[in-house]
Amino acid sequence: MHWKTAKVSVWLMAIGINLYAVYAAASSSPLNYESSGSVLLSDQFAPSAHSVSLEGSSLDVERERLYSIDFESTITRDAHTWFMWLEYSRNPSEGGVSSWLGNTNEDAATTEDGRGTSRTQLSSLYWQYALPDSEQQVLLGLAEVSMLVDTNDVANDEVGQFMTAGFVNNPSIDFPDYAPALRYQGVTSDETWRWRLLLSSAKGLADNQGNYAETFSQIDGSDGVFTTLEGQRQLANNTTLTFGSWHNSDTKRHGVYSALHKEIGDIQLHSRLGHSRSYQHAQDDEALDKTHFASLSGQYTHQAFTLAAGASFIGNKSSGGETAVTRMVECYVKYDWSENLHTTVAAQWHDGVVNSDEPGVIANWQNVMTLRTVLHW
Repeated sequence: MHWKTAKVSVWLMAIGINLYAVYAAASSSPLNYESSGSVLLSDQFAPSAHSVSLEGSSLDVERERLYSIDFESTITRDAHTWFMWLEYSRNPSEGGVSSWLGNTNEDAATTEDGRGTSRTQLSSLYWQYALPDSEQQVLLGLAEVSMLVDTNDVANDEVGQFMTAGFVNNPSIDFPDYAPALRYQGVTSDETWRWRLLLSSAKGLADNQGNYAETFSQIDGSDGVFTTLEGQRQLANNTTLTFGSWHNSDTKRHGVYSALHKEIGDIQLHSRLGHSRSYQHAQDDEALDKTHFASLSGQYTHQAFTLAAGASFIGNKSSGGETAVTRMVECYVKYDWSENLHTTVAAQWHDGVVNSDEPGVIANWQNVMTLRTVLHW
């Protein structure tokens, strides 16, 4: 048997034995099962119909209609929870809005296989256990790592909130995507700080062309690990402060981040800061050296309406000393037709280098309009 295949088999067998032991120990308790899902339809277009390149020429940008489907299943027994997430996301077309302006739609191209085509993907499969008589929890399994730390209720979900990259995650953090992960969280003895410790492989499914065997074979850290330590404190007047630090041994980068969340009646405000840098000199002059990030977003809810707006700034400096700045702004209005159906109208503006896959392409406050409909069940 190939060594990598053997490692995957041993790891999966160990998880299976542990989950079976947990299930057997709790077999006398009732089993609770919940499932949910959503279908997202998005229609994006650029009114000015072009981006401007450094040479002054124009690039046609096509109107783009995409969709994604998510299905989540949760099984709970006592302090044990098993979670599974299946998703499908249609890839953008060549020349479409999100192909030229890569930060416009964080829901696009999330489930590519090795050939770059869309597929139905098992994105998460993990077990979570709440320790007795405490607020400590442990999570183990395949997960979307960016959903395990630096989370909030305003700018963290491209399905129901902002779709622009600058408001879904903190782009100064080198997150792997869907990767084997272990998270341990709890509270300090005086209950003033909540903390999270996260360890995962540095490369997820996207880095391995959607190959599960390759992804799970890296759990020994042979291709790098990603670690995060995060602390969160509840302050007066409904204010939450978050500090974190991270390290990615594959990209040879580390950094710090912070967030401030405040609630004022029906208004929620959220700000993020991030700074990261390479700790190993890169031979490639175009490789990232330093990244600075800042964002401010807010939302207001009134009856069936949610109004939200945000602005973000990303500054990247390469090993060769070149600096690239990207600014993003998004405003949206969401209307809940019912508990299971909502429609969002959004406007985005992008300024700077917006697509790393197309060197030299810039946007001078390029406008993108979005109509999004989401059905939940």
